[in-house]
Formats: sequence, C-alpha cells, structure tokens
Amino acid sequence: MIENLVGFSDKINDPGYEKYRKASKKWSYIFSLILATVAVIGFPIYGAVSGDISFPYSLYYGLGIGGMFVAIAALQDLKRRKDTTWEGKIIDKKIYKKTKLQRVGNRNFRVNYTLYVLKIMREDGKVYSQTYKDNPSIFDYYQIGDRVKHHKAFNIYEKYDKSKDSQILCIACGTFNDIKENHCQRCRLPLLK
Repeated sequence: MIENLVGFSDKINDPGYEKYRKASKKWSYIFSLILATVAVIGFPIYGAVSGDISFPYSLYYGLGIGGMFVAIAALQDLKRRKDTTWEGKIIDKKIYKKTKLQRVGNRNFRVNYTLYVLKIMREDGKVYSQTYKDNPSIFDYYQIGDRVKHHKAFNIYEKYDKSKDSQILCIACGTFNDIKENHCQRCRLPLLK
C-alpha cells in the first residue's frame, strides 16, 4: 500500500541527508584540489615540452588556474552554507532552442541545444529560475501550479502533491524512482513522500 502522497515529507530529517551534504562538500574540495594539482604540474610540463611558456611563468599560470579551481569550490561551499529551505510554486515553464559555437581543432561548429527553464516563486515573492540543458525529464516532472519545497543545499525541488505521479524524483541525486519505492535506487536515501 502506498502512503499518503500529499504533503511535504519529514524524511528530509533522516541522518542520511546530512551525511550526503557533508560528502558532497568533501568531494567538491577533493575534486578541486585534484584539478588544481593537475594545473600546477601540467603547465610547467606543457611549457617545457612546447617551449610556448618558459619557467617560472608556466608555474605561475598553473598556480593561478589551480587557485581558481579551489576558489570555485570555496564559493560553492559558501553558497550552500547561505542557502535556506523555503516553499514556493511553479509559475512558468519555457523551452528555448539555442545555438552555441563549439571549437574542434581549428574549426568552429554551431551546436544546437535545448534549454528548459522552470520559474519558481517563493512565498516571499522572490522568483528563481532553474535551467536544464538538453534534459526534459526533470522539467517535465513539474507542472505550472505545483507547490514545491527547496531543501537547503539540494537543487531538486520536493513536490507537495505526488498523488498523481507514477515516479518520484530523489532530491539528492536526481534519480527517478517508482512511486512505490521508499529509498532511492541509486543513492539509497529515503524518498521524500
């Protein structure tokens, strides 16, 4: 039997969600440090092999780019810390056909893509846009008028009314699960229902 699927879930208080937040932060820093290390080592090697950048300037470039990776991770962490939980409503959905230039070798190519945009209005009137590039599945999960909840440090919104859904979206990893399931098939966190 499926439980009541109307209302926001208190399963967000499961310790697994806090553990997931901490692990995401940790892996963000680890990934940035790996990229920074590659830049610091790679630029001097590239400079020595190609002769384009002499030492110590190649090291300075590597340190600068590596520092940018660490700074980006720190800014993302700061953004997550300042984030709050709030409720709102889907007020608009738009689909845009876009084109961008992509360089392959010495040539530029035009690449078409689709941008899916959700507009969410918080209870205080502030409007947020959530975009998905070439990914209609999450976009299609929400309908105009849906009441939603943004949980601190997560990018997927919890729907208030899931009673008409055959699938439920995991707010942590973004995986679709059968509505009858209690835990996400991918990350194993409790589904918010």
